[in-house]
Formats: sequence, structure tokens, C-alpha cells
Amino acid sequence: MTTTTAQFTDRLRAQAQPIWTKQLQHPFVQALGDGTLPRETFEFYIRQDARFLDQMAKVFGYALTRADDRDEMQHWGERALHTLAVEKGLHHKFATRFGVSVEEMTATPMAPTNYAYTRHLLHIAATGSLPAILTAVLPCAWIYAEVGRHFTALTGGTVAADHPYADWLGTYASDEFEQVGAWLRAQLNSRARELPERELRNLEEIFLISSRYEYMFWDMAWRRETWVV
Repeated sequence: MTTTTAQFTDRLRAQAQPIWTKQLQHPFVQALGDGTLPRETFEFYIRQDARFLDQMAKVFGYALTRADDRDEMQHWGERALHTLAVEKGLHHKFATRFGVSVEEMTATPMAPTNYAYTRHLLHIAATGSLPAILTAVLPCAWIYAEVGRHFTALTGGTVAADHPYADWLGTYASDEFEQVGAWLRAQLNSRARELPERELRNLEEIFLISSRYEYMFWDMAWRRETWVV
């Protein structure tokens, strides 16, 4: 057993840092931050994100079945409900702005990268351990908090009211959202202390794959990706 994993998530972050740095440099993320992202591109993204979160809620449901502690079980259940209700409220707001119904948004076909990323998460959820699930979903929460804080910091900590994506940036720069990633990191660090190095290396690979898919999700939206055949 390893005894040096109190900050295992720092190790994961260091491994994925080159990918995360590229995310902040991606033209989609840059344009989202400065408000120049074309509306049609953002609409494509938000539709895909709504489909993504439907699947993420299922992943949280799987995590609940792996938990033994009742408080943790409750947290995973609340996380699933929060994903379905609170975060989707953001999508509904943009659906109204774009003049589409919620039903139309949720009926949007998944783009190839979105389909692949969610299959990766669902496979881990269905077949993996609780540490594996924690590791697979952590990049999503952690990276979005990083992006939100990065762009709000550039504007002195506040986003102009006339910024077209102020709601999006405000949601992911919030202390409330930061706590999502903080809880996931604490849970993973606690469990990693009891895992052998071989399993930790497997978790590293899961984390890197999810981080790569996060980058690819931005790129998918930038290109408005469709199936080639």
C-alpha cells in the first residue's frame, strides 16, 4: 500500500496540466471568455452540454450505489438532482434566449465527441470502483471552475452585465460550483491513501482520458462537429 497519496489529486493535476493549459488557449474558450463567440456556436455547445449532463446524472446514480456511507450516498443523490435541476436551469435560460423549446434542446442528436465522452464515463460508472468514478468525473467539475475563475479574474472578478455569456461564466466561477470539485477531490484523496500504486496509475489514465475529452468537447463545439457518414 502507498502512504504518500494525501494529495493524489495534485499528482493528477500535474499529469494533466499540459492538456489544461491548451484548453485555456482554445479559440472556443477564448471567445467564450471575451464574449465574441458566435451565438450559433454557443447554441451548438449548450445543446450538447444539456445532453451531456443527462448522462452525467446517471453516472452520479451509479456512484450512489458504490457508496457505503449514508452521508456520501445522500451527497451523490443530491448531486444527481442538482445536475438535473439547477444546472439544467442554465440551459433552459439559454433555450429561451435562442427561441427553442426545452424539448427541442433535449432532442438534439449527440455529436460524436459527446457520445464518446459520455460512453467513457458510463463505462467507468458501470464497471469501475468508486475511486474510478470519482476520477472520471473530476476533470469536468475542476476544469469548468478553472475556466470560470480564469475569465472572471481577467475582468477584476466581475463580468459585465452586457457580456452575452455572463450567466455561464458566473455559474462556473461561483464558490458554490468550486465546492463541487473540492468535495470530489477530498473524497478521492481519502480513498487514494489506501490504494496500491498499480491502481493509482490506472486512475491517472482515467483522469487523463477525461481531461482529453474535456478539451475535445470545446473543439467539438468550435467546429460544430457532425457525424461524417
